[in-house]
Amino acid sequence: MFAQAFLAATPEHHCRLYQNDSSGMYGHSSGRLNVSIPMENVDGRWRFSSCLMYNGTGGTATGDSQTVTSCNHGWEYDQSIYHSTVVTDYDLVCGRHWLKELGQSIFMVGVSAGGLISGTSSDRFGRRPTVLACILLQLSSGLAAAFTKDFVSFIVLRLLAGGAANGLFYAGLTLAIEVIGSSKRNAVGMTISLSWPVGSVVLGGLAYFLRDWWSLQLALALLSAPLLSYWWLLPESPRWLLSNNRTEEARISIQKAAKVNKVTIPDDVYEKLTKPKDKEPGEKSKKYSLIDLFRGPRLRMSTITMSSVWFAIVAVYFALIIGSADLAGDPYLNFVLGGLLEIGLSLVGLVAMEKWGRRPVVGGYLFLSGAACLAVAATPTELHEVSRYLFLVGRCAIGAAFTTLDVYTPEVFPTVVRTMGVGVANMSSRVGGILSPFVSLLADVWPPLPMLTFGVLSTLGGAGVFSLPETFGIPLPDTLQDAENLGRKQQTEFDTAEKITDPNRNCDLSYIGPVVVSGHVIWSNDFF
Repeated sequence: MFAQAFLAATPEHHCRLYQNDSSGMYGHSSGRLNVSIPMENVDGRWRFSSCLMYNGTGGTATGDSQTVTSCNHGWEYDQSIYHSTVVTDYDLVCGRHWLKELGQSIFMVGVSAGGLISGTSSDRFGRRPTVLACILLQLSSGLAAAFTKDFVSFIVLRLLAGGAANGLFYAGLTLAIEVIGSSKRNAVGMTISLSWPVGSVVLGGLAYFLRDWWSLQLALALLSAPLLSYWWLLPESPRWLLSNNRTEEARISIQKAAKVNKVTIPDDVYEKLTKPKDKEPGEKSKKYSLIDLFRGPRLRMSTITMSSVWFAIVAVYFALIIGSADLAGDPYLNFVLGGLLEIGLSLVGLVAMEKWGRRPVVGGYLFLSGAACLAVAATPTELHEVSRYLFLVGRCAIGAAFTTLDVYTPEVFPTVVRTMGVGVANMSSRVGGILSPFVSLLADVWPPLPMLTFGVLSTLGGAGVFSLPETFGIPLPDTLQDAENLGRKQQTEFDTAEKITDPNRNCDLSYIGPVVVSGHVIWSNDFF
C-alpha cells in the first residue's frame, strides 16, 4: 500500500546539459552549473533549478544568452539515495510530475474497487474463497509489475495489486473478528491492524537495501507467496455459515476449533446451533445487498458516518505516510521511525480501548493528528526540524487512529452485511486516497495549504466518530435489527448478561441470545 513512497520517489534533479549526457553524469562542477542552470529559492533555501536552464546551454550557443527555457535534453538525477525509481525511468518531473500523482490516484481507485468487490463477494460466497482469490491476484499482479517496461502497464498492474491487497486485508480481518468471542475481539483486531505499521517498518528496511524500484517491487510481491498455504490452513467463518443456514458446515468448523483448543462443547449446544431459526425446512437463506445497509435509520446513519470518517482518515493517512519519505533528513530513517512510533501509539490505543471504549480512543487520535497538521501549516518553512517532528506526530497519530478504527468498523455492522458494510466504508475511504495526491499539489498555490486541509479533515473525522454507537463489550450484531438496537439501553444489559455463566454447564453462554422479560434480561431457551 505504501510502496509508492519509494517506487515513485523523486530524487534531486536538474536539466541535462548535453544531449549525450546520462543520468549517471549528475553532479557537474558548480562552475559549469552556474553558467547553465539558474538558481531558485525553495522553502527558504537557494538551489539550482530542477526544471529550467539558460537558453542555448548544451546547444551550439555558449550560454551567453541569459533567458531561461525548460529542459531541452531531459534531466539528470541524483543517485546517492535512489538508484532508480519509476520517476527517473519515465521522467515524471517538472511538467510531467502530475503523472506521478495520477499513478497514485489510479492505484487508490483499484484499492477502492477491491474493498467493494471483496466485501460483496465475501458476504455472498464466503470469507475463505474471497481471501484465497485476493492472495492469487496480489501475487500475480505484483510479480508482473516488477517487469513492466512502460508507465501505463505499471500503474494498471499496481491498480490490480492494490485491489487485491485491500480485499485480502479486510476479508481476512472480518473472518478473524467473527471466529472469536467479544472478550478477545479487541486484542485480535488490534494485532491484525498492527500489520500496517509493522509493514511500514519492513518496507523501509527493504527499500534501504533494494535501491532499484523493480527489485523492491519484486521483493514485495514475493512476500505474498507464503500466503498460498492458506488453501489448506484457512477455515470458513462459522458465523457466516450459520447466517447462510449452512449449519452442518458450521458444526464441523466449530468441532475442529474445539478440538484444537481442547474444549468440550455439550451436544445440546450443537442441537441448538444446528436448529434452523425462523425457517421452514428447505427454505433458502435470504440474500442481502448493499441496499440493506441503508434500510434502517440507525444502520443508515452508521454507514454514512463511518464512510465519512474513513474518507477523512485515509486521505490524511496516505498523504502523511508517503510524504514522510520527503521530510528533511534520511528518507529511510524517517519512514521506519514513523512506523515504530505508530506501533507504540497503537499499543497504547489497545490498552485504552479496553478501558475507555472505542470512540474516545479513535476520536482522540484523530484530534491529535489534526492539531499536529495544523501546527505544521503554521510553522515557518525555514524551521525544517520543527516541521519534521510535528509532521511525524501527525503521521503516527493518524496511523494509530487507522489501526484502532480497523477494529471498531466491523463491530458496527451486522453479520449478514458485515463485509459489505466494511467494503462500503472502505470504498469511501479510497475516494479520500484518490484525492489525497492532488491535495498535495495545492502547495503550488500556497505551501501550507495541503497540511491545513489535512488538519481540518482529521478534526472533522474525530468529531464524526463520537456520533457512532459504542461497541465495547457488546456482542456483535448478527441481524439488521440487531444493528438498529446497537448502542441502545438494552445493550448495556446484554453486556452484563453476557458475563454470566450457567453453573450447570461447562460452556460460555455468550453465544446464547438474551431476551428481555418484564424488564429483566434472561437467557433464551429458543434462540442461539
